[in-house]
Amino acid sequence: MTTTHHVPAARPGSLSLTTRGLRDAGRRAGIFVVLGLAPAVLLTFMLAKSFGNHFAFDFHQFWQGGRDVVDGHSPYPASVPAGGNPALDPTEVQEVFRFPYPAPAALALAPFGALPFTVAAAIFVAVSLAAVGASLRVLGVRDWRCYGVGFASITTLGALRLGTFTPLLLLGLALAWRYRDRRAVAACAVAAVVMAKLFLWPMLVWLVLTRRFATAAFAATVAAVVTIGSWAVLGFAGMGDYPDVLSSLSASVQGKGWSLVALGLSLGFSAATTKLVAVVLACSIFGAALFLPRAGRDLGAFTLAIVAALLLSPIVWLHYFLLLLAPLAIAAPALSPLWFVPLLFWAWPYQETGGGVWQICLGLTVLAALTAATLRRAPRVRA
Repeated sequence: MTTTHHVPAARPGSLSLTTRGLRDAGRRAGIFVVLGLAPAVLLTFMLAKSFGNHFAFDFHQFWQGGRDVVDGHSPYPASVPAGGNPALDPTEVQEVFRFPYPAPAALALAPFGALPFTVAAAIFVAVSLAAVGASLRVLGVRDWRCYGVGFASITTLGALRLGTFTPLLLLGLALAWRYRDRRAVAACAVAAVVMAKLFLWPMLVWLVLTRRFATAAFAATVAAVVTIGSWAVLGFAGMGDYPDVLSSLSASVQGKGWSLVALGLSLGFSAATTKLVAVVLACSIFGAALFLPRAGRDLGAFTLAIVAALLLSPIVWLHYFLLLLAPLAIAAPALSPLWFVPLLFWAWPYQETGGGVWQICLGLTVLAALTAATLRRAPRVRA
């Protein structure tokens, strides 16, 4: 009599040491290493390397402005070079212009100014790191691989290394989108990003284009009241000269970044001519937003407002492109080839040295690609 041995079938979910099982396990491990471990190591390496080597370089201006407020001094320069000075290096720009941001930012940074610089910078960078992750979470991204790719981008790493406002601006945009139909929340979020960085004023146009007139008016009112109130706390020091400070700063550094103005200057055109071209492009973009399909108009107008802000600003640094992560996350909340487009910026990973024709064209190409892809996906985004 022959005895038949029955091999029990593998239970669903159990690990099978088959060739296919090993291959799948290897693939998952590879994805974890490339999209999880590698970005974490890269972030740690860049932050560690920057210690003692201009760590949180941009944050130094923020900290100085907050410290001036704590000490009872005006954070604004007593005088600036008329017409700007393009020969200034980054360190000299910080010394000459000290704190070229609106008064609300100076008051908000006062708690950091009360701390030693190294401690304040470490806290600010940690908050900024959390802000990038929170932005993706707020925008509905649940795929962990997207976080890995997002943190692997040089725009993210550079923003964190320099200690810039950009991660916080990204969080403000994320909150404005997530709560766009809650008037108070959306208005305060938009007002906050505009007060921190004036070049983001097109976000008010987004609210208008999507017929959120009351929210736009509320945001403008909040921004105006808080700005005037903050300057009142500072005794209105520097308020009258602030437009001249911005104009002089723009003239000093506009040829060194990734802006349309920098591109025009590199090609031999005047700054005035290029700024006019930027205004025409921005107006065309806003006009195009009116003709977007109704199903995708909300995300389309949101995306185009960010694009218009980048095109209109005479000063654009590489980390500004981190803001494109907001429409990208909305349009593609799970990993797709679109998430790898910002990695093209690794072709020129130097935050402070734009101004070359091909570098700016690279930025504009990434900008155009992400915009086109987002607009194509916009009608599929759920309200």
